[in-house]
Amino acid sequence: MSQPELTLVLIGFGNVARRLLRLLEESADRLDFTWQVVAISTKHHGSVIDMAGIDVTRAISTVEGRQSLDRLDPTPHERSGIDVIRQVAEAAADEAAEGRLVCLETTVLDIDRGEPAVSHVRAALEGQAHVVTANKGPVAFAYHELEALAESVDRIFFFEGAVMDGVPVFNLVRETMPAITIDGFRGVINSTCNFILSELERGQEFDMALAEMQARGIAEADPTLDLDGWDAAAKTAALVNVLMGSAMTPHHVARTGIREVTGLDVRDAIARNRRIRLVASATRHGGKVRAVVEPEELDHHDPLANLVGLENALYLHTDLLGEVGIVQRTGSLTQTAYALLSDLARISQRLRDF
Repeated sequence: MSQPELTLVLIGFGNVARRLLRLLEESADRLDFTWQVVAISTKHHGSVIDMAGIDVTRAISTVEGRQSLDRLDPTPHERSGIDVIRQVAEAAADEAAEGRLVCLETTVLDIDRGEPAVSHVRAALEGQAHVVTANKGPVAFAYHELEALAESVDRIFFFEGAVMDGVPVFNLVRETMPAITIDGFRGVINSTCNFILSELERGQEFDMALAEMQARGIAEADPTLDLDGWDAAAKTAALVNVLMGSAMTPHHVARTGIREVTGLDVRDAIARNRRIRLVASATRHGGKVRAVVEPEELDHHDPLANLVGLENALYLHTDLLGEVGIVQRTGSLTQTAYALLSDLARISQRLRDF
């Protein structure tokens, strides 16, 4: 069987999307599919549509040189991400009908309503495209609606990169744990906060630790979502919606960030053989799910207490398997980009199976 060629539309072209394209090229000999990018839409660097295929190396250098993608477009004009999706869906109707059109949504999380990412996903599915996203917004704000829409048009909505980068969390449960009920979970799922708390233990200043995360491209220039617990709350809502079958947004998660945690606090905890970590958790009681994100002082025997630096972990409480743990020892752009690549590979496998 010949390799399927995926036709890609990129909505968002930040660090993760650009690393994905490089990773696809680096991993070409390992993949069972080929690919071609026909559209890229950005918030600050314009957009380009070329159904003959975009020179991705030139597109990357254009954006990294702080120039507009409009200069690469045969017929440039202003358009939104939704405009780009709809234009490509119409122009690539054959690819869409064959299940080879994929929209990659990697815009920045909007913590108010998850927009415009939710609308991007909806428009792509309506245009018969599969959707892969690393954005937590669509899963945290509209998972059940979007999953139902995907099923109704026989398309895939994947989002493995939304939590713990490329480590399989959603796929682990959905693909390998049939007949299991997830009754709750707890974990450390924000790398920036865990790194800062670890550095405070070593005597580093809060602002210096944060600056290092920003320099690595892990924390945003505006770190509010990380420090105030919103990023972890969005991930928590996504986990609750997908793994526990509830309907929750980040605004339903009881949330406290780490801004008020000081070096004295964490070093005092260390002196008492304990550690402070930002813990995300959810529990089910009487059919209702309660979710919390807050700094917790943990006993040194708690596996979450031993996570340092960029390490993350999630422990699922199941009815049949007891507690199942997933640990990520490091995190980077490559791991997040790999999550997108792995979802693309699963779409390719579906095309090969059918």
